[in-house]
Amino acid sequence: MTAGTVFLRAAAQAGYYGLMTQLFGPQVRGGEAAALVQISTAPIECQPDRFDLFVALDWDKVEQFAPEIPLDQSSTIISNPADGAVPASIAKSKARLISLSMNDPGATRLDKALRGKRTNMFATGVVAGLVGLRAENLRIALAQVMVGKNVDVMEANTTALAAGIKAATALELGFKLEPTREMPRWLITGNQAIGLGALRGGVRFVGCYPITPATDLVEWLAPELQKLGGRLALAEDELASINMTLGASYGGVPAMTVTSGPGLSLMVETIGLAVAAEVPAVLIDVMRAGPSTGIPSKTEQSDVNIAIYGSHGDAPRVVLAPMSVGDCMTTAEWAVYLAESLQSPVIVLSDQALGQAQAVVDPGLARPKPLRRRTNGVSPGAQFKRYAIAADPVTPMPRPGSPGYQWVGEGLTHNEVGIPVGGAGAHVAQINKRAKKFDQFEPGEWWGQTWGQGDTAILTFGSSVGPAREAAQRLTGAGRPTRVIGLRVLSPIPRQALAQALKGARRVVVLEQNHGAQLYRHLLGNKAVPVTTESIARPGPLPFRPAEIAAHLA
Repeated sequence: MTAGTVFLRAAAQAGYYGLMTQLFGPQVRGGEAAALVQISTAPIECQPDRFDLFVALDWDKVEQFAPEIPLDQSSTIISNPADGAVPASIAKSKARLISLSMNDPGATRLDKALRGKRTNMFATGVVAGLVGLRAENLRIALAQVMVGKNVDVMEANTTALAAGIKAATALELGFKLEPTREMPRWLITGNQAIGLGALRGGVRFVGCYPITPATDLVEWLAPELQKLGGRLALAEDELASINMTLGASYGGVPAMTVTSGPGLSLMVETIGLAVAAEVPAVLIDVMRAGPSTGIPSKTEQSDVNIAIYGSHGDAPRVVLAPMSVGDCMTTAEWAVYLAESLQSPVIVLSDQALGQAQAVVDPGLARPKPLRRRTNGVSPGAQFKRYAIAADPVTPMPRPGSPGYQWVGEGLTHNEVGIPVGGAGAHVAQINKRAKKFDQFEPGEWWGQTWGQGDTAILTFGSSVGPAREAAQRLTGAGRPTRVIGLRVLSPIPRQALAQALKGARRVVVLEQNHGAQLYRHLLGNKAVPVTTESIARPGPLPFRPAEIAAHLA
């Protein structure tokens, strides 16, 4: 991971776009790992059909990752002869094999620098030399990644890096990139982008419990929140974390919790409380393979049903999904605005493929900050109606303790004042009030996005948007014009915008990474897509490849 990060950071400084996807086992610490890195002069939003170069630091448990690293006869494999023969799971690709010693016993200083500990930096130097990155960019990137390390560690890694660059001069593999000019861009993960968006949206409290693949999001957030005067509380479990979040929000602070599928399952009851009491809350779900514990470190898009429908009773909420690493920031920032504006829980469905991918992206713009409705000009009184039935279903939400504006955040069926009642009239009135907020919800330009034209439309969300766009470009180039519709709003369904995006399409295909075709059934059941709509749905953890999608639609 360090090798991939240094290489990608150096490429970013040189002006290239890039994407790094991480593969690792379920261990708490250590174990097998692989960094899948792409760099280009154009933005990258998905993994490729095949990789050009595979560098093996060792062959330990490589069979676990072989299906996720597609190679063919045009690929090149570089490995250390001391590690033995190429395993059958990799050799079957028939890729070109190059043996390169990564420990030179003839060079005492180099051997001391490497000795099995700096091989990753040697390999980084080799790959950087092959593609033509400047040594200065690599040295700067290494210093940034190794910040805080002592002089001996920096010297050893720098020596290994230089040795790798030198070793690359003897290899002519045709991997040189087109030159580009340096531009100000961000190197950011999807999880970091969500954290940044939440902070820009106004979140100042986060209640959380560690869970892969969302843990690094809160690790990044904790110090950044404190710089802004906010706080992150590590709870004893997921139930406590969302209850803390709801309490902070009730107290007047925009609040958020971060989890993955198993944690979201535990939070369902409190989501219902947030709906009934009309208390804002942002929930980030970085989806992983399920059900149950599933595969903690691998991706899937199988939490659609629980995010939209997970609760007893009628408990409407907004469900969003970012469409790229860069869009994670925009979507998270908007989620805060919607939660505060609608006085509702808002769930953001990211996934491991987005959350733990590092990408070089263009800087994003800040959006207007949300304003919670405090009193709406309502005069204080003994019977302040926090849940008033009025033309506007979003009613005033003063800070608790505001003189003359006392109110109760109540999960029991309540009247306009907030007092628990058991009558049918008040129950139906409050359900209708809450439903009205979402019936009137108009996302405007933020509903999603459409790319391209054509009779065929691929409708998708999340990390599946990138490969769908690449597939559509290939199909269009081959004379089969294809458009892609990426949904940022999964619920409530943006009916008018979606109908406009689908206008003229003769073939509609919903693409998603889960076995049950959850988004397809959600849209079809709500009559938001034609009855002839097709479904391409399969579970993770293997990502969709552009060639796979194009072949299905051809």
